[in-house]
Order: sequence, then structure tokens, then C-alpha cells
Amino acid sequence: MKARKLHARDSPSSSYVPRSDASDEEDEVSYVGTSQSSQSQSQPSEQVKHEVGIIEEIYCENFMCHRKMVVKLGRNINFITGENGSGKSAIIAALQICLGASARTTHRGKSLKNLIRNSDGEQPRHALVRITLFNDGTGSDAFRPEQFGPRIQVERIIRSEGTAEYRLKDSGGHLVSKSKADLEAMLDHLNIQIENPCAVLDQENAKLFLKGDPVDKYKFFLQSTDLYKMRAVFAKVEDETKVRKESTLEHEQRKVQLLENACAQAEKMYEKAKSFAHLEEKLEAVKHSLAWSFVNLKETECATMRAELEESIARAEGHRKNVIKYDAQVEQLTAEHAELKKILETEEQNIAQLTQQQEMLKQRQKQLQYPLQLKNAERKQLEMNLQKSKKRLEGIEREKANKRQRFQEYVKSLESKQARAAQELQAIQNKLDDALETKRQLERRGEVNFTAELNQLNDELDNIKAQRRDLQNERERVSNRLATIRDQAKNRLLAFGNGVPYLNELIQDNLHRFSQPPIGPLGLFISIPEHKNHWTLAVELILKNVLNSYLVASGPDKALLDRLKAKANCRQVSILIAKRSSQRYSGLHVPSGSLRDHAVASILSVEDPNVFNVLVDVAKIESKLIFDSRKEGEEKAIASTSGRSVQFHPNIVEVYIPNGDKFFARKGNLGFIANKTYKHARILSQDHSAEEHELSERLNVLNRQYQVLKRDEEQRIERGNAMHREQEAHERHLQDTSRTIHTLETELNRAKRQQDQSMDTSIGDTTVLDDEKIEIEYEMTTMHTRLQTLNEELEHGDPNIAAITNELSELQTQEHCIRTTLNDTKERAMALYQRLMQSIAKKLKATQHAEKHEADINDKTRDVQAMEAQVEDSIAKATTICPRLKIKFEHPSYYNTQIKELTHRLSVEKAQFDNMDLAELEIDVQEKRGKLNQKALEFQAFSDNVHQVSAMLVERKLKWAALRKEIATRTSMGFNKYMKHRNFAGKLKFHHDDQRLDIAVVANDGGTKLSIVNDMKQLSGGERSYTQVALLMALGECIECPFRVMDEFDVFMDSINRTQTLQLLIDTAKTEKTKQFIFVTPNDLSSIREDRMVKIQKLQPPRDRFAGHP
Repeated sequence: MKARKLHARDSPSSSYVPRSDASDEEDEVSYVGTSQSSQSQSQPSEQVKHEVGIIEEIYCENFMCHRKMVVKLGRNINFITGENGSGKSAIIAALQICLGASARTTHRGKSLKNLIRNSDGEQPRHALVRITLFNDGTGSDAFRPEQFGPRIQVERIIRSEGTAEYRLKDSGGHLVSKSKADLEAMLDHLNIQIENPCAVLDQENAKLFLKGDPVDKYKFFLQSTDLYKMRAVFAKVEDETKVRKESTLEHEQRKVQLLENACAQAEKMYEKAKSFAHLEEKLEAVKHSLAWSFVNLKETECATMRAELEESIARAEGHRKNVIKYDAQVEQLTAEHAELKKILETEEQNIAQLTQQQEMLKQRQKQLQYPLQLKNAERKQLEMNLQKSKKRLEGIEREKANKRQRFQEYVKSLESKQARAAQELQAIQNKLDDALETKRQLERRGEVNFTAELNQLNDELDNIKAQRRDLQNERERVSNRLATIRDQAKNRLLAFGNGVPYLNELIQDNLHRFSQPPIGPLGLFISIPEHKNHWTLAVELILKNVLNSYLVASGPDKALLDRLKAKANCRQVSILIAKRSSQRYSGLHVPSGSLRDHAVASILSVEDPNVFNVLVDVAKIESKLIFDSRKEGEEKAIASTSGRSVQFHPNIVEVYIPNGDKFFARKGNLGFIANKTYKHARILSQDHSAEEHELSERLNVLNRQYQVLKRDEEQRIERGNAMHREQEAHERHLQDTSRTIHTLETELNRAKRQQDQSMDTSIGDTTVLDDEKIEIEYEMTTMHTRLQTLNEELEHGDPNIAAITNELSELQTQEHCIRTTLNDTKERAMALYQRLMQSIAKKLKATQHAEKHEADINDKTRDVQAMEAQVEDSIAKATTICPRLKIKFEHPSYYNTQIKELTHRLSVEKAQFDNMDLAELEIDVQEKRGKLNQKALEFQAFSDNVHQVSAMLVERKLKWAALRKEIATRTSMGFNKYMKHRNFAGKLKFHHDDQRLDIAVVANDGGTKLSIVNDMKQLSGGERSYTQVALLMALGECIECPFRVMDEFDVFMDSINRTQTLQLLIDTAKTEKTKQFIFVTPNDLSSIREDRMVKIQKLQPPRDRFAGHP
């Protein structure tokens, strides 16, 4: 859809401005709001300080039906009018979207990307909406004036991927913030309530208000006065407080009790710990004996190590003689092993090359198998998900059965009166459930059967129509070509164009005006020998447009021939200028040898030298050759192929074959172009019988296909009509079911009000389970479709994998042969290597024995020295513990055993007190007593806070109820005031307990009972619309918002009601000079006079309106 231009009315009687061709330019912006009245608004005679937050400008780009559009609004009263489809409501939707509303709020789509303009050409990638708000720039009412200044620009970018972005800019257009939190802070500061239906009333909310029941009207009242939001906040705080009471408070109380028990236990342990202190003296005496027993043990070990050192020195000398013996054997075997090693390295290099090739093939095979593995994994996951979904469906059915069983048992357990009421309620509920199930089945059947089949049928019908159009075009093309061929048999000039015979007549009539007679068409002067007629198509493709060209001798001759060509309407004819000559070109660069006979210059028979020279100059016929086949052409025309570079013989540019295909050499590469134009020669050929026969057969086939498609189209149309009739019957059944559901719901509500309040009907409610079941069934259908697609793709597989597997097998066979030879060589090398290793091992063993004994001697020498030092150190340490004891010492393990026993006894005693001594136990008692006191204080403070919040919430609810009553009273009074303008008395009856709002309207005819109307459906359409406007104006007095928007507020009104309603709106708006009002209507506003406070803007009709009226 193309963008629509908008403009303001210069006067109440202004008319539409016709579109110009420039309206389709991409950079054109449509402006609204440039009338004289808007200019007068900018300089009012009376200075009025307007509220911050009013809208100065709305800009849309690629949004809904607008490509680029600017709406400049007045600061008080604005009327926007235009025909249906002109984009009025798109302006309101842009306002809502830009200030934070969702796509569903505007009732214009399920997603923001649905609001991007649809274009016949390239689809826009994003949409942009921008709102300019008045910010005053000074004072406390302005929002961050130091950042934004006197204007705030709010932008929202909507992208086709589904993402969106906010931008807040200052008055100069500089970016300030992209955060939605800043946008919400601005809306809160300026008191802009974009989702308040009283502040912004769109078409859908207006229709809902007119058709809504008392419950909907009461909800509308709460939302409009912000009471609904306050109540939701109270409910949230109450739930949070209840959670704190039930969980956090009890949890903290348990913590205090645990701390009290821990403190008492610590004090008890401290008193008991004072009773033990006697085992430590005995432990100390055993430790002294242990210290000197270590000294005695070290002295004994030192004497033994001196004897072992002398024995090791004697053994070391025998092993040094064996090392020299084995060294000679190792040198001989090493030389023989080196020769075999060179042979093995050569074979291993060959295997490495084969292995590398196999790895490359395996990597390619793995890459080809990876998509199949992914699809197989996805298929297994889908199968698992389907099993889970089936089990969940069975579980849902069991839960529903259990719920119904529990509900029936619960009903039977009530007293007789409650049981009868519950049974009646259950009966109605069962009927309602059956009716709802019937409705859901009908809706599902309608969505699945009708929508899917109708969409499929429409797609098939569109496909058939497209095929019919293509066949019709092909039939016309073939018929025209047949007619042309048959006409050519009578007049050959028709082959060059339908206007060429007339052009030749004009040339003959004006021959005296030419300096030299024109020659043409040039194809008349060209012929091909009979034995080369099969090359005619290739010749025509080489000559192309030269065949239907004319040759003149000068520029004036060309100008004259151009005029004659235009008169004969021969646009396809071209004109060439060349000096006349009686001789052909000599010294042509024709290929040498046998290739000369294949050059086009040698094939053609041209009597006129001027025509021949033109063909050489324009078509390069001396360097273009024709062969019977591509193979023959490549063999004879290609001179060499060095590496990958291809070169033709000299003087050859292109080579053709009889079907029109050609190949050429460019930068060493051989290029090939297939002929996709036509299969038969049309100008130079004298015999068109083959083409005529082929075209006749083709035309017969096309006619039969056309009749088949026509019959299929008629069948699809008949099926569509039948399905529409069936769908209408289905919709009537659905409407009857809906009326039944409405009746049952009314009876169910009546039965519930009569039933005892203790009756819990939620036990048998299966709505959530039914919704879950529908969702799971939909997901299973999607998974079945995807699973079927995966099975089809996996069944075909990839043929490239088999080819790679075969190549791998060949490489593995080669590798096996090489490895067999390699293994034989390895066995010989291994045997030699084993002999070498044995000699080396014997040498190493002898060397190791010698070195071992040398090292052993050194180690034992160091050990003896170390042991002597340890003896001295042990004596020094033991002396620090106590003087040397003159007793017979036992082994240290004896003393260790005694120490462990004493330590265990001490541990057992201390384990009773968590391994703490008396001082630590005293500190533990003090710490636990301090934690208990701190937690008790925290618990008391938290408990007091929770109870205080509960008390404050009760107080707030009472104030909210009083505020609701006050607003209801003021709204009812305001409603009555506005109804009096129409000679009516109105009253709003608020039933706060039942959440209902009834509207009573009394005609001013004496106040009889018969003149009271409580049901709005009894009023006329205009009276209902006026009642709606009166209620909205009354509610508007109870809210604070810098601007108010009403879309199509005057629907169903007659001219009298509309005039009075418009005057009421204007008078009311003028009393609130600081606020802004925007009214949108498709109706005539000729009864309104523009002034400095009232601005009327008219939108141009939709583009399709101009299509029929240029």
C-alpha cells in the first residue's frame, strides 16, 4: 500500500488537492496542519499557559498506510476528518505505539511488525513514529528541562524482524536516552495515561463501550479513573504481606527458639567441663622416655651402617670389568639397524601420504553426514516429545476424571439443601461444559477444515489462474508466430517486421529525396548455400539485428529514413551509415588452412559488396566460425591448452554450433553460452515447414491444457461455493451454540448466587486442563508435520557419501599392500633391534651395576655421616626436653602406644565438649547469648513492621472505597449535567458490591415511569453515542491528563445529534484552555467554525479513489 498524503483545510469549504506524479517520490513528506487557523494558533491574542505534555507534532514513516506524514496539532481543540481508509486511526495508533502501548492495545495487529507499511515494490525494513511534546522548558512542571529543553521528541523504531527501540531526544533532535524506564518516568511525570480508555479512546474501545454490559462499563469506569490500577496495587501488597506473615515471620520465630535452645546447651556444657584435669601429667612423663628412646635407636643404627659400607666397596670392582666386554657388540649391531631404518622411513612416508588422503576424505564424509545426524537427532527428540505429549494427554484425562469424581463426592457430602443446589449447579455446569466443548469442536473444525481447505483451495485456484494466464500468453505467442510464418510465404519482407513492406513502399515513393538509394533490409541480400542450410540458425544469431537493418550513405539520408520509419511504425528496424563502394574488403583476417571454410565470411553468399563490408564491420563475420559439433569445434579451433590456459588459433573470436550455442576463450578460460532464444531460423531460412508443424502441435497441446485448466478452475470454484455454504451452516450452528452458552451462563450465575458461599466450585473446574489439552494437541500436530518432513529428507540421504566411501576403500587397499611389505621389513628390523637391545641391556646392566655400587658406596658414606649427625641432633633435642635418663629403654613404638592411649582418653573427655577447653566453652556461652539477644530484637522489629503494613493497608482500602464513592458521585453529576444539553436526565447507578454500572436515562417529559430507559439498547444509535460522549466527558473531569483523544465518537449519530454533540465537545474543551483535545471522525464537520482555539484537518482520500478519476 502506498503512503497517503494529508493536508489541512484552508477554510471550512476547502476541497481536496489532486495528487501529482511527484507524490510517489520516496523523499516526499505529507504535511497536516498548515492551515491559516493553525497559524493563528501560533500567535494567539490572549496568552494562555498550556500544560506540559500536550502534543505538538506526530510524524509517521512506513507506518500502516502512511509512507511519510507529519501532523501538526493545535494546542487546544483538534478535529481530524477524512474518508474511511484515509489513515485517521493510523494517527491514533502511532500516538499509542510511540508512547509505550503494545500492538494488541491498538487493536491493529498481534505484533508490532504487522504495523509496518506493505508496499507494492521493495518492502520497507522498518517503520518510524515520532511524537513531539510541549515541555515548557522552565518550572517544576517540566520534565528534566535541563536535558530536554522546551520540546521532548519521543521516537519508536519498529523493525521487520519484530524488534523495537525507544529514543528520547531534546528539542534539537539530539539523543538523550534509549531506556524505556526514562520513557515511563516521563509519562508518569507529565501524567500521560496512554492505556487509559478515557484519555485515548480508539475505535475498538468505543464499540466495546456501546455494546458492553454493566460489568464492562464498571470496569471501564475503574480503568478510566485509575481506581483499577490502585486496587491491583493493594491486592499485590496484601498478598505480599500475607506471604510474609505465613512464611518469613514463622521462620524467624523458629530461629529465635533454636538460639534459645543452643544457649541453654552451651551453659550446661560449661558447668560439666570443670570436672576434668588429671591425665596430662602422666602423658608428659611418657613423652620424656620417648625422646631418649629415639636417641638409643639412632646410635644402634649408625653402627650397623658402617659395616654395610665396607662390604659394598668390595663388590663395585667386579662390575667395572663387564662394561668393556659388551661395548664392542653394540657398535656392530647399530650399523646394521641403521640401513633397515632408512628402508622403513621410505615406506612410512608412502603410508603417511595415503593416510592424509584418507583423513581428508573422512573429514568430507563427516561434513556430509553431519546434517543427516542433526536431522536424525531432531527426529528422535520429536519422537520423545510426542511420547511425552501423549502421556501428558492421558494424565490430563485422568486429572479431569479425578476432579469430576472429587467434585461429585464433595457435592454428596453437603447437606440436603446444598446437595440439591449443587446438583442443579452441576447439571447446568455439565450442560455448559458440553456446549463449550461443542463450540470448541466447531471452532477447531472451522479453523482446521474450513480455513485450511479454503486457503488450500484459494491457493490451487490462484495457481490454476496463473497457469491459465501463462498458457494464454503462450497460445497467443505461438498463434502470432504461426500467422507470421504463413504470411512470410506470401511476402518475405514480413519476416523482418510487419511494417517493413510499408516502409519499403515509402522508400520507393521518396527515392528521389535520398542522395543514394537505401539498401535493406540487409537480410534480403544474404543467402546460404543449400548444403549448409543446417547452419542457418547459427548464422542468424551471429548477424542478430544486422539482418533487419538498412544501409544509407549520409546523415541526412538517415534522418529522412528515421522519419519514414516512424511513419511506418518500424521501431525494430535499425539504420547504418557507410560510404558506398563497388569493391569488397580485401586482406580480411580470416583463419588459415581448413578453418577458413568454417568462417561465416566464407559461408555466406552476398552479392552486394556494400552489404558484405557492413557485415564485416558490424558482425565481425571473418573471426566467427561454425562447426557441426562442439567437440569438432574445440578440436580444430583451440590451438593449445598449457596448464589451465586455453588459446584459440589466430583470428578466431567465437565458435558456434548449429543449434546456436557458442563458446569462446577469455583470459585463458573457455566460456560456453547456450542458446535459449529460439530453435528455428526465422529470416534466412526459406523452408519453415518444420517450425510450422512444431508450432501447430504445440498449439494443439496448449489448447488441450487450457481446456483442462478451465475445467479444473470451474470445479474449484464450485467446491469453494459449496464450502462457503457449508461454512455458513457451520457458523449458524456456532451462533446457536453461543446463544445456548450465554443462556446457560446466566442460569449458572443465578444458581451460584443462590448457593451457599461455602460451596467450592473450583474443585470440578477443568478449564485449565482443557486449555492445556488444546495447546498440547496443537503442538503434537506441528511435531507430526515436522517429523514427516525429516523422515522424507533422511530417506533420500546424500549420494556423495557413497562415492567418498568407495574412494576410501581403494585407498585402504593400497595402504594394506604397503603395510604388508612394511611389516616384513619391520620384523627383520625388530629381530636385529632385539639383538641390539639385548647387547645394550647387558652393557647398561653392567654399567648400572658398577654405577649402582659406586652410588651405593657414596650413599652409604653420606648415610653414615648423616646418621652420625642425626645421633648428635637427637641427643641435643632430647636434652632440651629433659636430662638423659639412666634406664633401660624400650622401642619408641612402645612409648607411642602409651601416648596414643593417654591422648585417646583425653580426646574422649574433650569430645563431650566439642574439643574445647574451659576458656573456649566460656567464650562460646557469651557469643550464643549475644546472638540470641540480637535475633530477638530483629524479630520484634520485623513483626511490628508487618502488623503496621497490614493496618495501613486496611486504612488505604477504606480511603480507596471513599474515593471511589466520591468519584462515582461526581461522575454521575457530571453525566446528568451533560445529558441535560439534550433535554435528558441521566443517572449512573454504581453497584460496587456486584461490580456493575447501570445507566438510566430519563426523557424530560414529566418523569413518568414509562420514560425511564435502563437498557441502552432501547435508545437509538445516535442517543447511545451521545450517552457515551456524555459519560466520557464526565469521567474526563475526574482525571488529569494533558491531552484527550476520541476516535469515531459520533458513530450511529444523525445530523442533529452530531451537531449538538460536537458543540458540546467544543464548549467543554474551551472551558479547559490549558488542555489539548483531539477528535477523530469520518463525518462532515461543516457545522463547525474554525477559530484560534479550534483547528480542523482533513485527510486526503485513499489512493485507490484516484485510480478511477484521473
